[in-house]
Amino acid sequence: MFKHIAALALVLCMGAPAFAAEKAATDEAAPAAGDKTPQTAEMTAAAPANPGELSCKYYTITMPDDWKAVMAPTENQGMINAVFARTAGSAVVTMVVAPRGVADGKMIAGMFAEQFKAEKPPVEKNGQFTFSFTEQGMPCQAWVTTEGDVFMVTTIKGNRKEGQALLKQHVKSEEYAKLLPQ
Repeated sequence: MFKHIAALALVLCMGAPAFAAEKAATDEAAPAAGDKTPQTAEMTAAAPANPGELSCKYYTITMPDDWKAVMAPTENQGMINAVFARTAGSAVVTMVVAPRGVADGKMIAGMFAEQFKAEKPPVEKNGQFTFSFTEQGMPCQAWVTTEGDVFMVTTIKGNRKEGQALLKQHVKSEEYAKLLPQ
């Protein structure tokens, strides 16, 4: 369990470079207010095409046009990692599913809150734990959920409303619905 925490922290921090890259690409590619200049092929080639529907054992995400998969759900050493970014550069959502071993949700949430230097301890609501933290001066929100023998850490960096809209409207799971943030 504890070896997964270090790996998860690394994966969750991957949202930081993704957010910075998305923001930089958006700032460079965004036309000035009122400018109707179309983007060049070089600008659009930097952004991967919308992959449509992506899935793993635990959830399926239907990618809206204004979001892209920086890292589609990928399994590595028993963990599934995914990073999604708003093409406007305003939000990054990271989702990591891993075996929970003997730890419960409260213990896992506490470890992540400590790791991310949360302002306050995690709050439990309906069996899910959430806490806020700041990374590179950006507001972040994390949810820790458990179901069966796995847990999921979901983070939103940047615009929380946009990240939550992606999660609520486009991420579905019939078998593991308790893993999705509420």
